[in-house]
Amino acid sequence: MCRTSLSALSILTLPVLLCSGCASSPPQVSIPIAGGQTVSLARQGSGFKQAENDRLAISGAGLQTVNLNGNNYFRWAFSIRPKQAAELSMIRIEDVTDPAPLLLVNDVAPQQDGGKWTENAGLMELSSTNAGWLSEPNRTVRVFRFTFNEPEGRSYVLYQGVLYSPAAKEAIRAVVR
Repeated sequence: MCRTSLSALSILTLPVLLCSGCASSPPQVSIPIAGGQTVSLARQGSGFKQAENDRLAISGAGLQTVNLNGNNYFRWAFSIRPKQAAELSMIRIEDVTDPAPLLLVNDVAPQQDGGKWTENAGLMELSSTNAGWLSEPNRTVRVFRFTFNEPEGRSYVLYQGVLYSPAAKEAIRAVVR
């Protein structure tokens, strides 16, 4: 994946404005994903718990707005915090919310910086076919499938849900327009 220098970008990380009044939500929610499957995600407050296993935890999955040469875009930004000194040989992240998975990141030589791995998906315009959900008036859950490979052959998958309220989606649209 081609990386863009952060010094060339003006990045505004938008906070995820989640719904309120979700305290009575069930602790687990089943969500349909690509391929006709269903995943169970653990709720925490008005959002979802960070996905984790004994090796690592997803510490960030969300949208960023980016101004590049006077044009506004958005992109997905991800971060992972290893719990153990495990070396990873591949990290693949897909948006599996829609009927077909959308590959966002395929890092075949992941590097950690300060005990954390971070990566951004490609820039998208508001008019992108993959951005239609931002115009929907209701709350939206996006589900990401993280696939990890270790050099000695161990492989595992984590699913991370991200919830966007109508207000959060409007804030993103307002910045990217």
